[in-house]
Amino acid sequence: MRIIERLLWGVGYVLSFILFSRAYSVESVVKRLRLAYRLVGVRIVDRPTVDGVERTIFLCPYRNLGASRWGRKWLCHEKLDRVDDGYVSFLASRRDIKYVRPRSCAQLDETDERYCFSEVSAPSDDGS
Repeated sequence: MRIIERLLWGVGYVLSFILFSRAYSVESVVKRLRLAYRLVGVRIVDRPTVDGVERTIFLCPYRNLGASRWGRKWLCHEKLDRVDDGYVSFLASRRDIKYVRPRSCAQLDETDERYCFSEVSAPSDDGS
C-alpha cells in the first residue's frame, strides 16, 4: 500500500471517531454516512432496505476527475475508497457494524451514468 493510501485510511479512521460518535445502531450509522456523502457533494438517488441491509445508491461526482491521466475511476474508486476503508475498520472493531464501502454497479436508468452503492448492516450470525 502506498503512503498516500495509508494516509487516507488513517484520515478515514480518525474521522470515524467524530462521524460515528454516539452512533451504535445500523440506522444511526447510515444516517451519518449519508450526511457525510452529501457534505462532499454526492447525489443520493435511492435508499432501499432489504433484509436488514441499508443500501445507499449514489452517483460519484468525482468519477471523471483526473480521468485523462489516471483512468475513469481513479479518484472515486481508488483514492476516496481508502477513506471508506478507515470507516470499515472503525465500524467493525468499535461498533460491530458491517459497512461495505462504495462499489460500482450497473446503469440504473437510460442515462449513460453508472451509479455506486454502499451497504450497512449488523453482522450476520454465520460470521459474514
